Amino acid sequence: MDKFRKHINESFFNPVFHFLPLLIFLVVDDFFGILPAWEISFPAAFILLIYTYFVYNRIFTWHLISTLIFVCSSLIAALETFFPISFLKHEIVYETVVLLFFFVFIVFRSGIQKIVQQLMSNLIPMTNNFEELYRVIWAFGLVLFIYVSGFLTLQALDIHGYEQFLQSVYLGVLFFLIAYEILRVQLIRSKLIREEWLPIVNNQGKVIGSIQHTISLNDEKKYQHPVVRILFVDKGMILLNKQTEGNKTDRWDSTISAHVVMEESIEQCVTRTVKKKLDIDDFKYMFLSNYTVDCQNEIQYSFLFVSCMMSDFKLTERFVEQSKWWTQSQIEENLHSGIFTESFVTEYDLLLRSGLLETGKCECNCRLKQVIYDQFNVQKKETEKYQ
Repeated sequence: MDKFRKHINESFFNPVFHFLPLLIFLVVDDFFGILPAWEISFPAAFILLIYTYFVYNRIFTWHLISTLIFVCSSLIAALETFFPISFLKHEIVYETVVLLFFFVFIVFRSGIQKIVQQLMSNLIPMTNNFEELYRVIWAFGLVLFIYVSGFLTLQALDIHGYEQFLQSVYLGVLFFLIAYEILRVQLIRSKLIREEWLPIVNNQGKVIGSIQHTISLNDEKKYQHPVVRILFVDKGMILLNKQTEGNKTDRWDSTISAHVVMEESIEQCVTRTVKKKLDIDDFKYMFLSNYTVDCQNEIQYSFLFVSCMMSDFKLTERFVEQSKWWTQSQIEENLHSGIFTESFVTEYDLLLRSGLLETGKCECNCRLKQVIYDQFNVQKKETEKYQ
């Protein structure tokens, strides 16, 4: 759970961290001058960078970029002190420089996003981080723009006595935004940790990223996710379950099919799903094969398992209504009629080629049962060896 919580925190990095050194510099500069601003904000930026490295190490590069931008903007703003004539009043020089940086970020958003994405680990989904960063840039940028515009307006109209009031309101709004963003991020993280996150895998089944299940289903791009599927075989028959896919008519599919979630192994997914759907604790199974199938909203990297009906369990009422034992002849007569899912058609071919689909009577001493027990015992011994 701690690993998953850390993954959520890195996937939804607090955007205030990016702007905190900037805001510290800005506030201290307005009250105490540029030298104290450097003396306080630069150590704060360094401490925040170290903190990010140890606590959110996979997001370190992302935060390092924002720290470098802070250093650059601070140095550019400091150049104003070397000019004999100031083009802007000191109170708004830093805000104006930051506004220019925000403008560059917004204009070149897609290019910056591509560069950052190449530098970051693929295991961190950056969609939320990018969206949050640009949302906060717009929020802080709007406040800065109103403040700078108001200050210049007072200066142009030669109205005095309101600069201090305007500055106080401006700083108050900044503090409110910081508090709001910190609270908002905490609430969103609490919500995200309750959602289902799916790993994204390549064609070899290696995890290369992650994404929320709901986002994956609604995204135009198809992501490849690992899925476990289990076929139950007994007396030469296969237990199938009727599935509804979107607007398509009901089609028959394997009884067990489930996505592997983040921080979960294939074996843990099998155990969790069988327990949830069939209430079986001592479930024995064997791995048959891997295959991929292109579905409506995703590409499934399937781990196919087979189990003999060696456990005494009762299907729930929901499964009784939607399940049926199919003989080989019944399946082959309808195999290409469209009543089976593409996944099951592939799996049936794999099962036939394995030689494990027996016909005739079975008194729970079939070859499949023996193969399952042999494989299961080997896995158990290997697990015990490393405990």
